[in-house]
Amino acid sequence: MAEAVVGFVIHQVGYALATELGKSLWSLSKEEASLLLALRIDMGEIKSELEMIQAFIRHADRTIMGDGPDAVWVGQVRETAYYIEDIIDEFIYFVGEQKSYGFWISAAKALQVSRNIKARHDIAMQLQEIKIKIKGIAERRIRYDVKGLGEGLSSNYARESPTSIPSFSGENDYIVGMESNIKQLMDWLTDDRAERMQISVFGMGGVGKTTLVNQVYKSKETDTLFECRAWTTVSNTYKTDEILRRIIEDLFFERDEMVPQGIDAMDTRRLFGVLDRCLQQKRYLIVLDDVWNESVSSEIRSSLPDRKCKSRIVFTTRNHEIASSLASQGCVLELKPLQNDQGWDLFCKYAFRGDLGGNCPPDLTNFAATVVKKCDGLPLAVVTLGGLLNSKRSVTEWTTVSNNLNWMLTNKPRLEKILNILMLSFHDLPYYLKNCFLYCSAFPEDHLIKRKRLIRLWIAEGFVEEREGMTMEEVAEDYLNELVQRSMIQVARKNKWGRLRACRMHDLVRELAISISKKQNFCMMLQACPIGRARRVSTIRLNNTIETELGKMSHLRSLLIFATGDMVSGSFDRKAKLSFKWLRVLDLEGTSIKSIPNAVGDLFNLKFLGLRRTNVNVLPKGLGRLQNLQTLDLVDSNVEDIPSGVIKLQKLRHVFIYYTVIDDIKFSVPMKTNPVYFWASKDLQTLRGIASNDEVVRQVGNLTQLKSFMIMEVRESDGVKLCASIKNMTFLHKLSVHATNRGKGTLKMETLDDPPPLLRKISLTGHLQCLPSWFGSLDNLRCLILQLFGLREDSLLYLQSLPNLVSLRLMKAYEGEKLCFQADAFRSLKVLYLYHLSRLNQIKFEDGLMQSLIKLHVVGCGELKMLPHGIEGLTALYELVLGEFPDEHLQRMRGGGVDHQKISHIPVVRHCFKNGGGWNFQNFE
Repeated sequence: MAEAVVGFVIHQVGYALATELGKSLWSLSKEEASLLLALRIDMGEIKSELEMIQAFIRHADRTIMGDGPDAVWVGQVRETAYYIEDIIDEFIYFVGEQKSYGFWISAAKALQVSRNIKARHDIAMQLQEIKIKIKGIAERRIRYDVKGLGEGLSSNYARESPTSIPSFSGENDYIVGMESNIKQLMDWLTDDRAERMQISVFGMGGVGKTTLVNQVYKSKETDTLFECRAWTTVSNTYKTDEILRRIIEDLFFERDEMVPQGIDAMDTRRLFGVLDRCLQQKRYLIVLDDVWNESVSSEIRSSLPDRKCKSRIVFTTRNHEIASSLASQGCVLELKPLQNDQGWDLFCKYAFRGDLGGNCPPDLTNFAATVVKKCDGLPLAVVTLGGLLNSKRSVTEWTTVSNNLNWMLTNKPRLEKILNILMLSFHDLPYYLKNCFLYCSAFPEDHLIKRKRLIRLWIAEGFVEEREGMTMEEVAEDYLNELVQRSMIQVARKNKWGRLRACRMHDLVRELAISISKKQNFCMMLQACPIGRARRVSTIRLNNTIETELGKMSHLRSLLIFATGDMVSGSFDRKAKLSFKWLRVLDLEGTSIKSIPNAVGDLFNLKFLGLRRTNVNVLPKGLGRLQNLQTLDLVDSNVEDIPSGVIKLQKLRHVFIYYTVIDDIKFSVPMKTNPVYFWASKDLQTLRGIASNDEVVRQVGNLTQLKSFMIMEVRESDGVKLCASIKNMTFLHKLSVHATNRGKGTLKMETLDDPPPLLRKISLTGHLQCLPSWFGSLDNLRCLILQLFGLREDSLLYLQSLPNLVSLRLMKAYEGEKLCFQADAFRSLKVLYLYHLSRLNQIKFEDGLMQSLIKLHVVGCGELKMLPHGIEGLTALYELVLGEFPDEHLQRMRGGGVDHQKISHIPVVRHCFKNGGGWNFQNFE
């Protein structure tokens, strides 16, 4: 870990040398110039010394175990690096503060010079002190014979990201030794008993409870049997309301429905009502994973209706007593560690996958057997070590691992054995991944961590290094993928084309990250009051006591608050700001905070400000002084106006300024007032929510680095200028254009004859009679959403040959009576949604068409009286949803009906109908 800290500080020193310390001396007074030159020399010497120390501890930090002199020395290096970071941030803060306010009159100019001299003199004194400390550290290394122990666990830390390390993500795991348990669980789920059954799966952490249940939950048989399914994790910090919301959200997510409006504000009674209506007369399967609290789980269980529909609830827990109390009679399944032969089979599948085909080489057999024996049958430990060793083939590397295992596993209790096994994977991480990995521990237990949010936080913290030819976001995504490949982060969700959308940390891996973070003062999750000198803090509560204690933490770089409802105060106290001058990240997403103080504008180092889904309604005017701000996220907040100074910020990369409205379809609406000036940052990659006007459609073409762009309130007269501007966005991946009058106006997009070549997703809302011809050139397009269009029958010709189109959604977008999908069209399409096509009366799939289609929804097409012609030829179709079909036609599709044979090959067939403001879904029997 010290290696990662030192590496990060070297980067910061380099930044200071290249910017403020590298400025011309000619514009300064003689005394200022002399001090600045001395600062340069001192900082350069410190940087060189740190680079030498980093080269040494690159090995030592990976192999030091225990609390001996080696560990003490590395700890001293780490604390000194933190101190240097503080000095650099102090200097950058001071200089930035001067620039931010500006000095225009002679008296102020004189005061500025005086303050600059004093500040730089103080920093110079601190740097001299640092040089003395570093010299002492170097001398102590020699005096006490501190050495890099061994060659480390990797022969090449600059190697390419490994592609052979498996992801313990739960979706591609090898299942070994669980066959009988899977059968038992499936037998309980498919039992003919009509009354609801509760099933408990228990065992120690890492034994495979979640993996087992997940295999059954995701099976086709389970998906077919149960009309409603939901999975939620119940950690020991969640309240009943939060668990109910997550169950409801998952039920709606499974059915591709919008979650009821206002769910975040509902109390327990109303949430019970929503859940009851959602599950009435339905066969459901609910999984409550990782249960720690019997009372909360019992309350959730009582909220789920039992109407004799063969429904099931599955609990996983580490506690036998909780398992027995929650389960129906005789429905407790205990998972035990693997037998030796099973552990060996599982280990070999991971450690020797790829070119070795899961077979252990003879010269590594003894080492492999030692590793498997020390894992003591725990699948998590087996899989983690297998993933770690997959890239290692030499006897020397295996000897290092085996020796470290011997030390760890003979000196620690059983739980710490697992953590120390996982510690090997942490030590094997390149230094640039260690900070990123530890930062994930700032999120609450079992939190779904969105990819884009995490990447922006890493960049704001300065953890992401520059790579030639790549944006910082692309490098950060490589980091995340490498952590997944190394089995340190789990894939939680993917998008329709297989890209990681959200991730999470396994409980035990998170415990490892927390223990390291706390020991190193890197990060801590607060339950009550903070302890120590943590540089990053997250909390699920915010009250006066915690705010007061936060105000004493003078070294904070990140503050993340995940509190909701009564766990958060109404405002962000000004006194907490007094110690936040070095803060880089302030993320309040999802809290009920109503205001933030004007003093936030003084946080010159702030790079990430997250106010998504908060109750904040006014932004401080001082935000325009945040010269380093990179991300501003105001989605679904109450903010109506953006200070004009924000528009002028030069380093903004991601801006979100809209809120969402749900009708029959989903609309995004811009803030009520629009900035007078246009966005000045040429580094903007994301701009979502800007309202159209003459100046905007003309100037937006200057933002040539944009990758994601959403513009709303677009008038018909804006079309030509807007298209001309979009042509300049050569890196654009995601485009959303919404016409005026909430999408009911007319869009003119024909002149975009040379669209950005990298476009992957397009969402258009507005009236168009036909698709522009340039749609046929979108070879990289993967997702297309068309709303309120009024397209004619021949309008889809340009889409049929798109080679990579995976998802197509037509919502009130087609006025033809027939929709014919011709042979050899839509070869890559996996998802097709046809919503509210009011005149459509016939759908035809020609033979041999759309062999990749797995999901088809036809909803609200009132004139459609029969199944799509040729549906029996869609051999890959997994899910069919029909909405608002007449009962007599539904009867033709049920068992014994004349149309039943046409859909008998589809595992999941559902019918949906409107119920109040939402939709009810029912499985076909």
